[in-house]
Amino acid sequence: MIGYLIKMQIRESIELLKNFFLKGNSRTLRAKKNVLVSFIAKGLSIVISFLIVPLTLGYVGKVEYGIWMTISSIISWFSFFDIGLGNGLRNKLSEALARDNLETAKIYISSTFALISGIAALMFVGFFIAAHFISWNAALNTDLVSNSELFKIVVVVFFFFCIGFVLKVLSSILQAMQQYATNDVLGVIAQLFGLIAIFVLVKTTESSLFYLCLVYGSKTAIIMFIASIFLFTGRLKHLRPQINKVNLKKALPLLNLGMWFFINQILYLITTQSSVILVVQFFGPEEVTIYNLANRYMSMVSMLYLMVLTPFLTAFTEAYTKKEYAWIKNTISKINKIWLLTSFGTILLMMSYRLFFKLWVGDEIVIPVELIVAIGVSSIISTWSTTFTLFLMGIGKIRLQFYTGFVNALLFIPLTFLFYRLNFGLTALVIPGILFGIGKVFIFTSQYKRVINQRAQGIWNR
Repeated sequence: MIGYLIKMQIRESIELLKNFFLKGNSRTLRAKKNVLVSFIAKGLSIVISFLIVPLTLGYVGKVEYGIWMTISSIISWFSFFDIGLGNGLRNKLSEALARDNLETAKIYISSTFALISGIAALMFVGFFIAAHFISWNAALNTDLVSNSELFKIVVVVFFFFCIGFVLKVLSSILQAMQQYATNDVLGVIAQLFGLIAIFVLVKTTESSLFYLCLVYGSKTAIIMFIASIFLFTGRLKHLRPQINKVNLKKALPLLNLGMWFFINQILYLITTQSSVILVVQFFGPEEVTIYNLANRYMSMVSMLYLMVLTPFLTAFTEAYTKKEYAWIKNTISKINKIWLLTSFGTILLMMSYRLFFKLWVGDEIVIPVELIVAIGVSSIISTWSTTFTLFLMGIGKIRLQFYTGFVNALLFIPLTFLFYRLNFGLTALVIPGILFGIGKVFIFTSQYKRVINQRAQGIWNR
């Protein structure tokens, strides 16, 4: 009898899964299939990223690992120099494809590649010159590695960053076409490439921060370069960038919308990536490793939530363009239920972190419980507001995000310094985000309701 009931339950579960992925309108089904593949891809990516950490720590040690994380954080600041073109392309290309305007789509893609290639070339030349005048030992708060070695590392890593900077346009194209699954699979391949390369380093070389940074810094650029060749000679051949399609005048809508994305990116970076720089200056590179590992662990559930959410970004753009407000409301309602599950998952992570870290990195690294709790609370709050900010980004109503981001960026460093002086330790980097997150929840849920009920006016509608 029990065996029969189990079989029936399994059959019912399989039937529910079939209905979930096989029933619904074309947009919903497309999003669900993207979610399924992305879920698998992100899951593999998380597993690989956790396998890389103990391998890396065993190769270079936690101080050198902290140096790499700081270098990576500094260089990531330059990602905002695309002046929002990637996000602008995603939104405008999605609109062009929704209207079957292939010629406009080609112009947008070709013009974006041309503009970002020019920006990348200028960035590298400027960085190479400026890097000669920077004391990297002071910037990274370490004497463990010579200044000349650090100079060589940052220049090589920045070179590959610039290549990836150009090629990430492919990600915007895939997102605009609602092919998020393909984009996530490429990310997994890059992670796997990095894992294999680090394993080879461990087996064949002595500890080397340069080799480590070379592998980490180049993996995404290499994979995106190979993927671009395959995709633009294959299924994306009809959208392949061409010099004769570059038209900066017609690409102005990308710049107009992209400029707001650009400003928001800068403000976001101030309140996220600057955290690592503050940690290395307040506490030293060794604490960067602790801070980074705590964030990586506690972000597992929020990463999965964002994976579920992201495929709906372009779907929201399409639905809003076609005035399908009922579909948007229904989708947001379902997403909010998923958020409740992810919040429970985050609480479970907080409760089981000691066991996980013991199995993951052993007893060498001790994570303060207050840091885990603070990051967990921040994650729950930020994912709640992200549901609504992503919808608003998808329809181009991001002015309020600029104003809130500006206030956050203005207050982040002073508040962090205040909590640091009050001896809050590493949690000083997290508490401001919790305070800002609570405000964002109230502001953006209100804006969403006004927009979806067509009552938004003034700043709420911009």
